[in-house]
Amino acid sequence: MVEGLRMNQTAVNLGAGGFVSYFEDGGAAVILDSSMENNQEFSEEPAYVEQGVGSFIADQFFSDPPEGTEGIPLPLNASTQDDIRSSGRTNSENRDVYYPEGQTFFETLADDYNYPTEELSDGVYGIDPVDGATRHQRPRRDMPTPQELEDVRAHMLGSAITARGYGPETSRKVGNVNEMFFGNRAHATMDKRNNAVGINLFKKAGLDASTPQLTEMVDKRIFEQLNVILGRKPEEQGPPTDKPRWSENFRSPADGPDLYFPRDNSGYFLPDH
Repeated sequence: MVEGLRMNQTAVNLGAGGFVSYFEDGGAAVILDSSMENNQEFSEEPAYVEQGVGSFIADQFFSDPPEGTEGIPLPLNASTQDDIRSSGRTNSENRDVYYPEGQTFFETLADDYNYPTEELSDGVYGIDPVDGATRHQRPRRDMPTPQELEDVRAHMLGSAITARGYGPETSRKVGNVNEMFFGNRAHATMDKRNNAVGINLFKKAGLDASTPQLTEMVDKRIFEQLNVILGRKPEEQGPPTDKPRWSENFRSPADGPDLYFPRDNSGYFLPDH
């Protein structure tokens, strides 16, 4: 019994879930049936070890990557951040670390979602989300561009990997600090939302999640969001106006990752600074 509080004799039976006993001061305690104690939905989160923002910053300049990242250093510097960002491309240098087998993110985007491809610098065909002609091409005008999708994925996967190595709260704070100095409010809102989705995916995956497992979960969540957008009715694919690139075309569902850069009313990207 909690000291200083007395419980009424009455307890409400929740069936298989147990009982709720009410305190005289209006509070309540849930007493779970033994069969529910191991239910993941009711279990507490593990005690994450938070390294802190200072540790993250120090590692960027002075330390080797923490152990346990399976060959992928945490985002210690611009180079390793670029590695995470580019890992979904067809010609990614470290694709085997993120995708030991099967297609990369952009290969799935081309094959399953009909995003256009082009011949890349090494002679293979794929999507170039940075400099290629395909970076802004998509199968339908209200779909996000490859450039946007790579940014979304980079924030989600980067935050998940950072959460694994430094703790989810540290990952959140690192992302917030970055947005404070390097983005405007509209872009910061988008990036923080995607960072949060990535951190939550890490929590679902667990402390022992591998890099390929986190990658798979991130990619899957983005594709789920794309499926919702693909399911829009024809009248939902454009605004009630004769301007087909009006900003209302480019709104993500309320839940999950935000797949669209902020746009003006002509449909063009807003500058991120």
